[in-house]
Amino acid sequence: MKPTLLFLAKFVCLTAPLIWLWLAGGLNVYHALYSPIASAIYEGLGFEGVATPVRARYINFIPFLALMVLTPNLSTRRRLGGTAIGLLIIFSMHIAVNLTANLETLLLPRPVSLSLDAAPFFLWFIIANEFLRDFMRERTANANAKGSAGNEDC
Repeated sequence: MKPTLLFLAKFVCLTAPLIWLWLAGGLNVYHALYSPIASAIYEGLGFEGVATPVRARYINFIPFLALMVLTPNLSTRRRLGGTAIGLLIIFSMHIAVNLTANLETLLLPRPVSLSLDAAPFFLWFIIANEFLRDFMRERTANANAKGSAGNEDC
């Protein structure tokens, strides 16, 4: 199996049970931890009455964690440090996006929702940049080698 497909298969196999756990109660546990912390931060910043609803979009922890666990050739320091910093950034984004919600419907503006959805992948690109650079170099070298071999036959 090609390395890209194998990585994708592992990603799906890891995220599927994590999503199930999240939907089976993980979101409620997260909200129970998140809500008092977020409320205290809002109060400390002088924002009153900011709602802290349970948002399905908070699931963005899962792809980030799966990518950090599965990415090969990351040093332990980069894997653990990147995971910790990434989780803190994602948590901070959860706090920030609530400030943009419509006060009546609690819905988020579309650009805010999209940025929240993209955040785990963007963070992974930054943290795993060496892996991704090496992966792309290898892919380019393989494509060039195949192209050169094809030209020799002409």
